[in-house]
Amino acid sequence: MKVEVVSNVDEVKWEDIKNKTVIVIDVLRATSTIVTALACGAREVIPVETLGQARQYRGEQYLLAGERYSKRVSGFPYANSPTEIQQAPLKGSTLVLTTTNGTRAIQKSLKADRVAMGSFLNGSACANWANTNQKDLTILCSGSRGKFALEDGMAAGYILNQLKENVIGLEIDDLGEAMIAAYEHHKDRLPEVLQTTATGCRLVQHGYLDDVLFCAERDRFRFVPIVQDSAIVLHFLN
Repeated sequence: MKVEVVSNVDEVKWEDIKNKTVIVIDVLRATSTIVTALACGAREVIPVETLGQARQYRGEQYLLAGERYSKRVSGFPYANSPTEIQQAPLKGSTLVLTTTNGTRAIQKSLKADRVAMGSFLNGSACANWANTNQKDLTILCSGSRGKFALEDGMAAGYILNQLKENVIGLEIDDLGEAMIAAYEHHKDRLPEVLQTTATGCRLVQHGYLDDVLFCAERDRFRFVPIVQDSAIVLHFLN
C-alpha cells in the first residue's frame, strides 16, 4: 500500500484521489464535529460548501451547523463545534454542515474510490479501515486559510503510526514520514500543543478552548464516518 499526505485542501490534485482511498482530516474542527455528531445519534451528515446550499435544507429533520473563519454563522442554530453538537437533539436527524476548509476538502474528495473522515477522536479506527480496504491511500489535511495546519498533520501521523504497526510493505511519502515524526514528538502533550497552533489559538480567542481539548482526545470513538451517496454515515468495522 502506498500512502501520500496532502498538506492542505488547495494542494489536492485529481491524481491524488483517482482510484484511491481518501481520509479527510480537519481536526479543528469539521471532521471532529462529524464523528461526534454520528456518535451522538445523527442519522447522517451532509457537508456543503456554501451558506446558500446549507440554507436550502428546510424541515424539522435538518439541523444546520457551520462556521466561517472559526466564528459561528449568523442564523445557524449550531456552530462547527463538537462539544456543542453533543448537546443538540441529533437522534434520527440530519446534520447539515458548512465550514471554511473541512467541508470543502470533503467535496474535493468525492470522486475518490472511498472517502472517510479522520481525526484524533477515531484515529485507530481510520487506520484499521484503510488496512481493510488495501488500496493506495491519500490523507488529505484540510489546513487553514490555504496553509498547512499542524494539528491535521499530527493526526495524519497518528493514523500512519497505527498503519505501520499492522501493514507489511507500507510505502509512505516524505510528508507522511515527517508527520509521523511530528506526532511522536508531541504525542505526550497534544492538548497543550493544539492550543498553540494557528487554528487552536484562534479558537481559544473565540472562546472554544473546550473544543480544542476535546479534539485532542485519542480514540474516543471506534468507528469511521464514510461518504455514501453524498452524505456521511456511520461505519463500524467488522
